[in-house]
Amino acid sequence: MTNTLREIAHPWGYGTRRLALLAVLLLAGVGCRVEPGAGGGDQELLPANAAAGRGAGADLLREGEWVYREYCAGCHGENGDGKGPAARFLNPKPRDFTTAIFKFTGVVAGGLPRDEDLMRTLVHGLPGSSMPSWRLLPEESRRAVIAYLKTFSPAWSERGPAPPMEISEDPFNPGDPASVAQAVARGRVVYHVQATCWRCHAAFATQADVDAMATADGELAPPLRPDVTAPREVDDSWGGKILATDFPRARLKSGSSLGDLYRTIAAGVGGTAMPTWKGGLPERDLWALTYYVKTLADERWRAPHPIPSQPPAAAAR
Repeated sequence: MTNTLREIAHPWGYGTRRLALLAVLLLAGVGCRVEPGAGGGDQELLPANAAAGRGAGADLLREGEWVYREYCAGCHGENGDGKGPAARFLNPKPRDFTTAIFKFTGVVAGGLPRDEDLMRTLVHGLPGSSMPSWRLLPEESRRAVIAYLKTFSPAWSERGPAPPMEISEDPFNPGDPASVAQAVARGRVVYHVQATCWRCHAAFATQADVDAMATADGELAPPLRPDVTAPREVDDSWGGKILATDFPRARLKSGSSLGDLYRTIAAGVGGTAMPTWKGGLPERDLWALTYYVKTLADERWRAPHPIPSQPPAAAAR
């Protein structure tokens, strides 16, 4: 990757000391780019993990190592354990690649993601977290760092990526208000009665509402938890605590389109209490739940801050 591309992708990464070092290297007749593992005491790629690149060549892994150390290690750590120097300031914490557990994928939660899943995260980032979009990095560099991060866990050599989760055809018509209203109404029942999403997330119905929905659906009404108007804090697989998504207020890290939401709800979220709902709910109910959650998430955009009638300075006089 050229210096120009480095500056475009990560312009804040060039401090005074780096510029000074670059000047010294140029004066010494050395190329601007120092390959990882090529002298200078850099750690070589571990042979035992090199196969984790799933056939990736040595050049691709070297490129991936350089990209990772340049842009990723500050948060995710030199060893991929999520303990980079910036990690202590971040919440949620950077992903620990040594566990090979990923939250947002297109496979059943707990399975190894496909390259397409990892690429989607690199391109879009995770809104609401410290993970930015790396869209400005060349695609070849993104593919290289994907191959390299697989060297942090033997899981990639022991088993391949899980099969992609099928996204079924939407049984509702998103362009028809009546069909959308039907989906949302059914999704509200699924959310509160069948899936009981409020066990971690907030409820958006009273106990009387849940009783009525359950009776109409021929189900027993589940008793709501006492603090059900707010999401709960739950444990994750990395030994931390996370707050379940507050749909009307929080940014959705994996995307807020119907397709994004279906994928997340159906697959589940790896390393968390969010289960896989694919196969656990009828497909029509799964899509209805998707529509309902989208209406909750869209509320975040329907309450814009009021615009003051006059500038603050004028109002103070």
